[in-house]
Amino acid sequence: MIVQDGGLPSNVGGGANCRNILRRVFAILKKNDWWDKLGKVEGLLQLFEQHKIDLSELYGKFEDYKSFTAIITAEYNRWESTDKDQQKKLMNLFNKNKKLSIDDWIIAMQSWGIPADAISQITKLPIPGNLYYEIANRQEATQKAEEVILYDTTAFP
Repeated sequence: MIVQDGGLPSNVGGGANCRNILRRVFAILKKNDWWDKLGKVEGLLQLFEQHKIDLSELYGKFEDYKSFTAIITAEYNRWESTDKDQQKKLMNLFNKNKKLSIDDWIIAMQSWGIPADAISQITKLPIPGNLYYEIANRQEATQKAEEVILYDTTAFP
């Protein structure tokens, strides 16, 4: 639905959520050896089409989005090519101290695009209990403050 609504996978904002969801799906399919059973990206695209049919009962018919296949395929290709590079970066970081700080977890997730469960699997470390809380706090702290109106000037010409 994100892509259908015009959202694109990226490293910031809602696009980061889209990218994280897609990469999580790719990682789960790979972890469980479902890619071959599904038929790689083509099978995943067929599954998306079936979801569109199922969800149309709730949301109405989805308009045809010509770039959908290209977006999903491009994101899969990026994920596949960066997966090994990101794991190497993560292992270099981990091998320095044999542990990861909360900052290291956040950098690996947000800058390198590695999901928390993949970091845990690679490093054999448990996911910190406060990881998502810390990410939310940092995002909240960087959001723009609400505009304050100091003087009511609506009565002036």
